[in-house]
Amino acid sequence: MHSLAQRLSNISALATTVLLTLLAAISATTFLIPANLAPAFLSVPHLNVLLGRSQHDWRAKEREFAFVKFDLKADLSPLFNWNTKQVFVYLTADYATPEYPDNTVVVWDRIVRSPRHARIDVQDGKQKYEFKEISSTFSNVSATFSLQYQVQPYVGVLTAGEVVRTEPIAFPAVRRRSQ
Repeated sequence: MHSLAQRLSNISALATTVLLTLLAAISATTFLIPANLAPAFLSVPHLNVLLGRSQHDWRAKEREFAFVKFDLKADLSPLFNWNTKQVFVYLTADYATPEYPDNTVVVWDRIVRSPRHARIDVQDGKQKYEFKEISSTFSNVSATFSLQYQVQPYVGVLTAGEVVRTEPIAFPAVRRRSQ
C-alpha cells in the first residue's frame, strides 16, 4: 500500500511540474511576438458642458457634466495570439484642475473577444458613463482623449498600452438648459 501511494505522489508531482512548465512556456512566448498596431484615428468633434444633476442622486446640487461625441477607427487584431483570451479597450479623458491635478475618466469601453471583432469603427459615438467634474467647474480646463487597451491572457500577466491620443481639447463654457 505504501508503494502505491508513493507512485501516485510521484506521478502527480511529475504531472504538476510538466503542467507548470508548459504554462510558463506559453506565457513567456507571448512576449516574443510584438503586436504591431496599425495607426488609429480618434477625434472628438463635439464636447459640451451642461449644468445638471446626477441621474443617480437627484437630491445633489447642480454640477457641471461634460458630454462627448467621438469618431474612432482602430484595428486591434494584432493583439490576438494563442494566449489572448480577450482585449478590454477603453476611451479615457485625462485633464487637470487646480484642486485635482491628475484626473482620468473612462468615457467609453468595449470588450473584444475575437480577432474578427477587433476592427473598431465608431462614428458619432456617445459616452457610456457620466463625466462630471468633482470640483466646481470645467472652465479653463483642457483634456486629452486616448484609446487604451488591456490584453487579458489565458496564462500570464495583463499587458496594457495606448493606441492613439488626441491633442488637448478645451472644455467649452457651461451652457444653461434654457440656451
